[in-house]
Amino acid sequence: MKGGVVMKIQKGILCALLVLMVITFVSFYPLGAQAQGQKEPVVFGLIDPLSGPFKDVGTEGLWALEYAVDQINAKGGLLGQPVKLMKYDNQFRPDVAVRMARKAALEDGVKVLFQQSSSAVALALSKLAKELNIIHVILHAEADEITGSEFQPNTFRLGFSTSMHSGVLAQYFSQTPHKRYYLINMDYAFGHAVSESFKKIFQRVKRPDAEIVGDDFHPMATKDFGPYVTKALAAKPDVIITGNFGPDLTGLIKQARALGLKATIGTYYLDNPNWLNQIGDASIGAMVGEMYVATAKTKGNQDFVKSYQAWFKKAHPNEPAIYHVPNTSWLPGNAALFVAEAIKKAGSADAEKLIKTMEGMSYESITGKITMRACDHQVQADGWVAVVKTDHEYKDILKFPFLGEATRIPVEKISVPPQETGNPRCK
Repeated sequence: MKGGVVMKIQKGILCALLVLMVITFVSFYPLGAQAQGQKEPVVFGLIDPLSGPFKDVGTEGLWALEYAVDQINAKGGLLGQPVKLMKYDNQFRPDVAVRMARKAALEDGVKVLFQQSSSAVALALSKLAKELNIIHVILHAEADEITGSEFQPNTFRLGFSTSMHSGVLAQYFSQTPHKRYYLINMDYAFGHAVSESFKKIFQRVKRPDAEIVGDDFHPMATKDFGPYVTKALAAKPDVIITGNFGPDLTGLIKQARALGLKATIGTYYLDNPNWLNQIGDASIGAMVGEMYVATAKTKGNQDFVKSYQAWFKKAHPNEPAIYHVPNTSWLPGNAALFVAEAIKKAGSADAEKLIKTMEGMSYESITGKITMRACDHQVQADGWVAVVKTDHEYKDILKFPFLGEATRIPVEKISVPPQETGNPRCK
């Protein structure tokens, strides 16, 4: 009886000693990356539509970020740490985007969140980014107020604002003999911003005899453009201006041509091979004005296209060759390289340090120098204009009309003066 008690006591003591030894071991020899002397990765995140009618926009932006992250990691990562890329489907909805962004920052350790499309999503995320103290980088969320009256210090735009984008088209068309302009845009924040900004800049740079003869809006993801094209036909325009993208761009152009509209179509985003393939010959003569187009004749861009094509074939061998030509969805990749340079300069991925570093920072991109204006966090960069034609430099890959050689529109012609941004920090 006594022997049994003694044995139980001994076993209890032995168990206690074993537990103490394990605790001591764990305390002095932490597991995982720290045990091997490794640091946690710097985490980038993409939050964009990865499903639904606009999923191509998010997917192609994701590929651009994948390329950029691979380039960064191939050169040793950032500050001795690898860069990790996470992706989140915001379904083109602000409420979903906010929920996904919270997960990204609080659960997944995302330090920099990249977002391409939807000004409504961007406005929601810009407020959240300040609350979460992460960096929010936007590309094609272009509403002027994001970097203007609704400015938040954690948000940076490394694509054009609506006014800058409108400036590219207005400057281009001011040098043509066209007189009558008709606007057709999506009926949400960005579409209305396109209309307002183009009309404002158009009045400043237009020919004396040029005028806007129509301004119309349609629901997003509409299938029938007939009523809008019919109204435009009645106005007899020389030019149609549209900020549409995705199915709203392809549908508009195809149906407009089918209904007999002959006007030149000036667009913000008609450089996407996937969309041009869908439109086919109906796209000939239409044009695009953007911060990046694949036919920009700079040494940096020509080297980049070759590098991207080689990478894409290896990274996504099952995707069709149509995606071997980059488009404006490259901008997230460009932004990632800009942010990576800022992290190196700051010596940290900490938001406060990055904000100070990126304000006023210049970077030599593949198409020329870009600068982040300090007061409103709006990138300053040249624009590019190109017209769709059948005889183009990528015809061995793209068996359909694509962009001809691009013309540069200097940044000083499209930059919005600081005092006109609506941002109280800009004087």
